[in-house]
Amino acid sequence: MHILLSSLSGSGLGYGHNAPANINDYLGRLVNFYHDTYTVTRVEASQRAIRLLNGDPFLGDARLYLAREDGDDGRPVGRWVEASTIAAPGKTILHWNYRTDYRAAPDACEELYRRASEAEAQRTEERRRAEDERRAEEARCEALWKEFTPEWAKGYLVAELRRNDSDIMTDYFSYSITEKVLLGFSRSDRNNFFEMRKMAATFPPTAHLAGSEGVEHRENYTGGSGYYLGGPSSYSGWTIRKRSLKYGLPRKSSAVISFAHWILNH
Repeated sequence: MHILLSSLSGSGLGYGHNAPANINDYLGRLVNFYHDTYTVTRVEASQRAIRLLNGDPFLGDARLYLAREDGDDGRPVGRWVEASTIAAPGKTILHWNYRTDYRAAPDACEELYRRASEAEAQRTEERRRAEDERRAEEARCEALWKEFTPEWAKGYLVAELRRNDSDIMTDYFSYSITEKVLLGFSRSDRNNFFEMRKMAATFPPTAHLAGSEGVEHRENYTGGSGYYLGGPSSYSGWTIRKRSLKYGLPRKSSAVISFAHWILNH
């Protein structure tokens, strides 16, 4: 692959800036990605043929394996990057560390590379298994929808548990759904808070929403969550809402829901 890069000598945005005469001199250097510091633990010749627009060859053309000890899951983490994408210290989100003369010992680099690459292989396998399990759960729930949905049903009511993922320091507000429970079916797909309160009373974790603690949220605007019964917070706790069956039974990820409560009570 031949790639042409604009000549940015002086801008410090990578493309050979601070590149060594021998690419093996990359080994052991520190690289910053956002707020994390990685070590170059392996160096390979790049598969890309890079030249600047003026025709000069790109200096330091190499493929680098960056690794660090403390990944988000507590295991080492690593990734391959092209040396040409790493900027001068302090430039962009991926840049050389200011300690440009530092080099980690080769044996330490090899050991970190081994553990990081093994951890990445484990993560790949874990993601594969999780995907298989997700697809199996989707298929199981789709079968349950077909088996238990009454012919007369035009909607269903579901209890959803929200987890607050907000970060007040960065003014970021969000939530994720950690649990979904089928409460029952409805002959109408129109929102009805009386019906929501009635269904809430049948499920112990949401029983408090059937009374005065239940807040009727009407967020029928762009970016809102629609109509739902919940607590005072929009970002945490149990909520009750109605879903329409106008366009058919739920499929794939929207089909994944716990039927245990409904089956036990019917």
